[in-house]
Amino acid sequence: MSPKKKKPKEPEKQKSRYLFKVTVVGPDDRLLEQVLSVFNEQMMSVDGIRIGAAKIEREDSDVQTLFMSPKHSALDILLSLTYKGATGVIIVLKDADPEIETVYRNEVRENLGEGIPTRVICVGSDIEDFKRNEIHNLLDELMDEILTLSS
Repeated sequence: MSPKKKKPKEPEKQKSRYLFKVTVVGPDDRLLEQVLSVFNEQMMSVDGIRIGAAKIEREDSDVQTLFMSPKHSALDILLSLTYKGATGVIIVLKDADPEIETVYRNEVRENLGEGIPTRVICVGSDIEDFKRNEIHNLLDELMDEILTLSS
């Protein structure tokens, strides 16, 4: 009897790796901080810019996301730094307000140009479990759009 030949193992498909920067802006510093803490409780603040990170695993890719959010006390040069190199933007509002949304969308266009994936989320006055899930879904949708644009 002859020994069975082993099938050669197929090499594991390497996952693509990405690092994206997302700017999180809005008129209420407290709400911005709460939204950032949904992604990562370990956030740091440097000279008026809050910085956090999150890892998102997809079937075919690993995505690291760096979040930057300016406090309203940040200097203009630091504000422009939060936009520089951003691949997406999340605008955080307490309640739906088309006028304020337009102001921030114009700011995004001014700093990043046209075609940057941008999402708006209205969080109310407090972020409970349902809203946390909504924020995570919003980030997933944003990452899907960024991944599609970068492919």
